[in-house]
Amino acid sequence: MVTPLNSKGHLLSAQQKQLDLKADVSTAMVTELSPKTDYSLTLYAIYPNLIGNSATVTVKTTPLPKVSNFRVIEEGLFSLRLGWTPPFGKVIGVKIFIPRSNRPGFTYEQLLPGDISSHVIDSLEEDKKYTISIYTIYPQGPSEPVSLVGKTLKLVPVKQFLVQNATTDTVQARWASVKGATGYRLTWASPEGHIENINLGDTFNFYMVQGLHAGSEYTVTINPIFGDIEGPVTSTKIKTLESSAVQTLKVSAVSTSTAVVSWNSVPGATGYRLAWGPTPEFSGRDRPRQLALNGSTTEYQLKNVAHDTEYVLTLYVLFGSVVGPGISATFRTSPLGYVSNFKVSSYTSTSIDVEWSPIVGATEYRLSWNTDDNGPQFQYLDHTVLSHQITDLSPQSIYTITIRAVYGNSEGPEISLSQSTVSDSEPIQAVREVKVVDIGVNSFTLSWRKTPGVSGYKISWIPFLRGNEKSQVVSAASTTFTINNLRESSAYKIQVSPLVGRREGSPVLVTARTLDLPKVEGFAALNTTSSSTILNWTRVADVSGYLLSWRHISETLGPAFSSYKISDLQYGRTYIFTIRPLYGEVEGPISTIYQRICKISLSLINHFEIP
Repeated sequence: MVTPLNSKGHLLSAQQKQLDLKADVSTAMVTELSPKTDYSLTLYAIYPNLIGNSATVTVKTTPLPKVSNFRVIEEGLFSLRLGWTPPFGKVIGVKIFIPRSNRPGFTYEQLLPGDISSHVIDSLEEDKKYTISIYTIYPQGPSEPVSLVGKTLKLVPVKQFLVQNATTDTVQARWASVKGATGYRLTWASPEGHIENINLGDTFNFYMVQGLHAGSEYTVTINPIFGDIEGPVTSTKIKTLESSAVQTLKVSAVSTSTAVVSWNSVPGATGYRLAWGPTPEFSGRDRPRQLALNGSTTEYQLKNVAHDTEYVLTLYVLFGSVVGPGISATFRTSPLGYVSNFKVSSYTSTSIDVEWSPIVGATEYRLSWNTDDNGPQFQYLDHTVLSHQITDLSPQSIYTITIRAVYGNSEGPEISLSQSTVSDSEPIQAVREVKVVDIGVNSFTLSWRKTPGVSGYKISWIPFLRGNEKSQVVSAASTTFTINNLRESSAYKIQVSPLVGRREGSPVLVTARTLDLPKVEGFAALNTTSSSTILNWTRVADVSGYLLSWRHISETLGPAFSSYKISDLQYGRTYIFTIRPLYGEVEGPISTIYQRICKISLSLINHFEIP
């Protein structure tokens, strides 16, 4: 039995409805109810020739759905554009209550189709607030209203109006956009009364006024336009320049063959002319040159100028075919520099290693060497190379080694040093202070003190228990080395030997053991039922996955897993669950838990549900 209730909770028996259901039905949908109404639902069990006990519940139907996201999309001087999201369901339409400006306190309504999601209210007054409500209309009636307050725009002037960067014939006007404006009118008037104007779209907030007279004061005004209505006027005055010139001219980043010239931008300039050449004192070292640059350029790099030479440069401003006044500056290029910090880093009986510091502007280095008995040999090296090993030398010989920087087609001054190679039979000094400075799961990092006279170092390593010996030769400049791809939890013997040419000195032995792979922590069984359990654990960093096992079953899981549910377990049995982290094909240490599969007691409560 379906019976509505009145506002005082009394049954309205006259409106009672009855539903007859079959004996095998356990749910039923009650339809054609009124929205936002209390109902008494009573269920009777019917037997042959007998009506059983009843069960009764009271429910309340929900209100009719309202529109959502009701908002003002766009504000105008005399209009408001509204938007909303229609509700789902069988909607006849939407009704908007719109204020009437000529009858305060009254509203008129407008019915729109149900699939409409926006509407424009026009014929409103400027700078006024309106309260607007919207209803959704259903066959059952209207929904509750949704309301908002909207305000029309006010006729306002342009703010932050700036007229600046005056040249001899131009000024730049900038302004902040006015909300709701459909455009702008910009006007400029000369002292003689000549007036010009231009209408600009609503996207404009900048305009360059051209064709002005030099040295004249202009009155510039702007006002926003709202459709057919013009807003208030904003005015300012500005005077064009008598003439334009560059104010600052700087030369920076000077090297042996280059320099960077920069200057301030001149508003209205169509281009610049840059001229440079040696001063009279350095005449003949380079020829005078000039070039034209566009009006947007404020920096230029001079290239291929002569080293150790003083230059004078002049920059002129161009206004179309008119050349404005120039500004001059002088600078002197750097001399060709010496190579600094040139030294021997190591030597053997047949080789000498040298190194040096970089020189700004150098394109190459020229390295040469010779003895008193043999003529010089040389080699050109790229400017990025800062060390070199001279090989195939004679034992017990004194070599003079010279280096100079090359700057394009010019060579800088030379710097020299002398070094003697050692005898073949001279004993090789052992490597000192060999130690392991960092230990990882699969790596060791070694360090040692640099040994004079060696050509390199040989590092060898072999596992204590089983495995092949491996080795690596590093340069004489090295003082550290990292051994990678080692087995975890393993001890290794490591040797470091000095090398002089093809001879190998006595090795220094150190031992170290790699770290263990991390194990899974926090492994536990949660939410165990009579046939299932959920295993939970803390993720391990840098793993490729997990291997989960119980009885004769194994499951491989991805690295993102931190829990896993296992079903179809036998009630009353105790299971052994294990988990290992995986590192590619390597399995980490095992973690184990024991869990008995038990039964959860459930309190069964008979109740009557209204679906």
